[in-house]
Amino acid sequence: MRNGRFTSSEIVALTTNGKAKDTFGKPALTYIKQKKWERNLGRSIDNETFSRPLAWGKLCEIFVLQHMGLIECTPLMDEPKQHPTIEYWAGSPDAINNDLDAVVELKCPQTLASFCGLVEPIINGLSGIEAINYIRDNHNDGEKYYWQIVSNAIITGKPKGELIIFCPYQSQLDELRMLAQNMPSDMLSHYYWIANSMDNELPYLLDGGKYKNLNRIVFDVPDDDIAFLTDRVLKAGELL
Repeated sequence: MRNGRFTSSEIVALTTNGKAKDTFGKPALTYIKQKKWERNLGRSIDNETFSRPLAWGKLCEIFVLQHMGLIECTPLMDEPKQHPTIEYWAGSPDAINNDLDAVVELKCPQTLASFCGLVEPIINGLSGIEAINYIRDNHNDGEKYYWQIVSNAIITGKPKGELIIFCPYQSQLDELRMLAQNMPSDMLSHYYWIANSMDNELPYLLDGGKYKNLNRIVFDVPDDDIAFLTDRVLKAGELL
């Protein structure tokens, strides 16, 4: 479903502006061109890869959503969803928070620097849209994550977004290694390095330290940004 469609994970490209008013920037034009090529090819333009950051993130997603008691969340685990009326727009939300009526994006950085940058607004006492805007202004992937959540909120029709940021405590590493050892046989090669890792080869937090392993930011998705992104996708679709 992702091939030839604008996806939430890369939708930030369509928010870039050109020199003239209301025009697309170079990242947007490049992204649109690649999606047009995919539609002509009938397949992804990129070769499939499964990097270590991706493996770590996927394993931690499973751990958090299935093993940490987030009973108010319904895991979706990479089930692609298409926009209800725009066929060339799709996304893969991580979960739906049923209690808050929010779409969930779960981030499990492989570097502690990225983790600290994502939770910094929480440490500084910020919450809601103020915390999200802090991340947008200060984290290298802040804009990408923000528009990913906005896109998935539009696709699923949810009025709120929730960003969950996770890094395991050192005491949880054995559970994660066990989970890696029990992945489906066709996926074991991707997680072998985690299953056989030493503690110092993985990101972790000290038990009882300043940082919590599970951090959550919930915010109302601004109507202006819903309208802006929808307009951008529609205009980009005219160029496919």
